[in-house]
Amino acid sequence: MDEIKERFERLIRQLKRQFNKNKKTKNKSKNKNRKHPQPGLKKKRPRPTEQVEPKSEKPRVRPRPKEEIVGISKPINKKRKKRKLTKEEVERLRKKKRQDSIIEIIKFMLPVVVFAIFVFFFILNTSPHMVDGDSMKPTLLNGDRVIVRRTKEPRRYEIITFKPPVKSEFQYVKRVIGMPGDLVWTEGSDLFINHQAESLPKVSELSAASELPDGTIKVNLSEDSLDQMSKLKKIPKGHYFVLGDNRNNSSDSRTFGLVDGLAIEGVVSFRFAPFNNVGWIK
Repeated sequence: MDEIKERFERLIRQLKRQFNKNKKTKNKSKNKNRKHPQPGLKKKRPRPTEQVEPKSEKPRVRPRPKEEIVGISKPINKKRKKRKLTKEEVERLRKKKRQDSIIEIIKFMLPVVVFAIFVFFFILNTSPHMVDGDSMKPTLLNGDRVIVRRTKEPRRYEIITFKPPVKSEFQYVKRVIGMPGDLVWTEGSDLFINHQAESLPKVSELSAASELPDGTIKVNLSEDSLDQMSKLKKIPKGHYFVLGDNRNNSSDSRTFGLVDGLAIEGVVSFRFAPFNNVGWIK
């Protein structure tokens, strides 16, 4: 009985082995059929429109080590509080602003001044002159600097500069009162000038102020000037009778007589100094 059992168990083992071998061979044949396609069948190539774009792989970013991440500090955006300026600092800022504004004004005015000087001295044929004395107060003061036009002929009541007929280191500045052709006559030490009358008044009318022709000017002369003017009936051509605006403190034609036109430098037209009194002269 024992031998029969052993044989039966051997047969079962052999059958199991045989069954397992058959399974393995079937699986292998299936895999071979999948890998190797049947002959005669061709794979279809994809059309150009159907070409599949290769998938772009994203670059892998390696994480930084913890030590580096810990070492980086983010910038802290904190608004700084404005410090209040002291009085001294405020004054310094104001002075700086004033200096900058003055420099800007100078930069702007410098070319204008240079151009004006060029025009006055070269185009208009002018020259500078400094007033000496108080004979032209209040029109011109001592130390005023003026521009004289040398090419302009003087007119009545204009201010001129000239070389006086007396010894002097400076040129005089006076106002023209008598022009060439004006009627003149004397009575005692007084001189009468009239540019409106066509003839001299009668002798009986000379002393009466109410009978004098309109526009008559009366001045008192020195002996030298009286000696010259008493011989004339009209101011001769090219000569002028001048007076200072400050009659009580002026040496003019009342002292030295008529001024020759050749001695006249020009007509005062503009005052350029001092700066607080710049302007045209009338």
